[in-house]
Amino acid sequence: MMKGPGETVREPERAEALQTSSVSIAMLGLIGIYQRYVSPLGGVDRCGFRPSCSAYGRQAILDQGPVVGVIMIGDRMTRCNIFERRGYLRLPNGKRYDPVSDNRLFEK
Repeated sequence: MMKGPGETVREPERAEALQTSSVSIAMLGLIGIYQRYVSPLGGVDRCGFRPSCSAYGRQAILDQGPVVGVIMIGDRMTRCNIFERRGYLRLPNGKRYDPVSDNRLFEK
């Protein structure tokens, strides 16, 4: 009888779970189009947050689903303005750090 390797061989982890909801697929597609074609047009990084608002929206939909994800995106968009200066960790580049994990409505 042959022995296998000493360590358990694991399959590589996927970066994202496979989406089966047509609403999630459509929303993620629209965000992808924005990130690829619209956002680079200005040539300047205008978003004052890290992760950017589009990356935040993508992660919110992946983590929380399309309904709660849209609520989280709306909340983030209301906070994304030049007047909001308090309550966020500042990164060395001056951006405000506001990850999805700090704003989740439900834990998985």
